[in-house]
Amino acid sequence: MGLRCSERLIYDCLRRLFALNGYAPTIREIEEDLKISSRSFVQNLLVRLEQKGYIEKQRGKSRTIRLACSELPLMGFIQAGFLTEHPERYSEQVCLDGQRYQDGDYALTVSGDSMIDAQIFDGDIVVIRPIKDLWAIHHGQIAVVWIDGEGTTLKRVYYDEGDNQITLKPANPAHPSRTLERSQVGVQGIMVGQHRHDDGLWVAVEHD
Repeated sequence: MGLRCSERLIYDCLRRLFALNGYAPTIREIEEDLKISSRSFVQNLLVRLEQKGYIEKQRGKSRTIRLACSELPLMGFIQAGFLTEHPERYSEQVCLDGQRYQDGDYALTVSGDSMIDAQIFDGDIVVIRPIKDLWAIHHGQIAVVWIDGEGTTLKRVYYDEGDNQITLKPANPAHPSRTLERSQVGVQGIMVGQHRHDDGLWVAVEHD
């Protein structure tokens, strides 16, 4: 769920004050930082951020706000372009700001430019939810797909159950689509989140 401009203003303020002070700001400190005189305006935006999962509030304390984040296993790189072997093990964790993910989700660092028109850039982190059932994927959904004899790639997936063929489409006209037989393709997971490095944090990238 994306952030509106006013919500982003408050969220960026929270991040800035957390980084500066090392602890949660009060509502008054948020008002002073942003030069906003309406307490109800700030409180309403904080409620929205909490409802969307970007912050958490601890009841009964003066400094109640926490930025929501998930620590996930970073399982290497996924090629958005040329194919590569999908890593089977991971050796580090990454803290992703502004989202809560499910147990079992994992992160991959994007390498390549074949998904740039979907605003997925080289160096971004994508969060993958494991799934093996190809037919459970919606048409056009972005997924990590394994191709027999080649490796894995990040692409939009289209299929027709009638003719048992799978089409993998990039989001960059410089890269061709590929249509393969179902037996040549295995799904490893669907993309459920995206993050980009910003001022020392892996901030959620929102799509309309």
